Amino acid sequence: MKWFPFIQSRDERRMTSAEFEAAVNKVITADTVADATRQPNISEEGALNLSAVWACVRILSETVGTLPMHLYQRTEKGRERQYQHPCHHLIQKPNSYSTRFDLMHHLMISCALWGNGYARIYRDKYYRPLRLKFIHPARIEPILSDNDELFYRLDSGELLPNCDIIHLRGLSTNGYKGKSPIAVHRDNLALSISAQDYGKRFFDQGGNMSGVFKYPSTLKPDAYQRLRKDLMAQAVGLHNAHVPLLLEGGMTYERISIPPEDAQFIATRKFQKTEIATIYGIPPHMIADLERATNNNIEHQGMEFVQYCLLPYLVRIEEEFNHKLLRDDEFADYYFLFGLNGLLRGDAKTRSEYYKNMNFVGAMSANEIRSLEDMNSYDGGDEYFVQMNMQTINNAINGKKASK
Repeated sequence: MKWFPFIQSRDERRMTSAEFEAAVNKVITADTVADATRQPNISEEGALNLSAVWACVRILSETVGTLPMHLYQRTEKGRERQYQHPCHHLIQKPNSYSTRFDLMHHLMISCALWGNGYARIYRDKYYRPLRLKFIHPARIEPILSDNDELFYRLDSGELLPNCDIIHLRGLSTNGYKGKSPIAVHRDNLALSISAQDYGKRFFDQGGNMSGVFKYPSTLKPDAYQRLRKDLMAQAVGLHNAHVPLLLEGGMTYERISIPPEDAQFIATRKFQKTEIATIYGIPPHMIADLERATNNNIEHQGMEFVQYCLLPYLVRIEEEFNHKLLRDDEFADYYFLFGLNGLLRGDAKTRSEYYKNMNFVGAMSANEIRSLEDMNSYDGGDEYFVQMNMQTINNAINGKKASK
């Protein structure tokens, strides 16, 4: 019994070269050329299928979401944290179903993918903010009027003034709407998806490269189609990996060998991972690229991440909240501020040396140090000391005056 019963016998009419080429081109045009020329359709949410994009967006959104945000009042002695102000409660619980983390998390995800994050401010009859509600970027559009007034149009047709929308913008060229990093870098991301698809197809075929079946004569179109169908069913796919083929009628198989180092698959994947991290300003080691990371530079890279990547987003959020949640008579004395001490402080040894030096010169009290370490204060811990036998500054000053 022959393996391919559809292979023609010698007494059947041979198709001409032109007929065979036309039949093959018809199949190739339908299956191969279309796949080769099709460009990946990358949307903002579809880009999350790339592990590097997912990791960068997750790091940005979750880091900002976990940072504490407080309302402060300027005083003669510096500043005081306000716990009873209505805006403090509004930030901690924006609405009935969201927390502060949820709001910041969604604002950052929208900004990282669409370039814009929105939240609507609902007010009472006295124009005081009551609640905040996140709005998906697809449901709202900023509009700049001819007299330079900014409005926001919802998908329902409602037109809202600028003061009723918290708008977190990314990189912008017109000043009122951010650009989507996914749209701007669509070609780079398409290359990543193409490399990802290539890897999937390669391993779906059991890690085997393509090859060519050679036959001493020509095949009829129907014989070619049946051969192709049987090969696809019995020789393609992970479940058929390393399964031997039985070839008859003088047919041979020649493998087209493309070494991975020539295709540079792994190098391309690494390069695209670094490219995506660069787009978002994320240090490579934070998305599991430890090729150039050392114990000495990881801490500095982490601080650079806070300073050059996170801080611009945080300042935008703080200024939006200051301008749109506080009353005009409060704007000069009150302000919102993120707490960055947890991200900027170094290891225990470095912090200990810093606190010790600051305490010795009278710049920080024991309670201030304990506050930075999230520890409770104690009585007598508000005194400032200098290195003159570790006495208080007041005693040192009073003793100097008495000696005169």
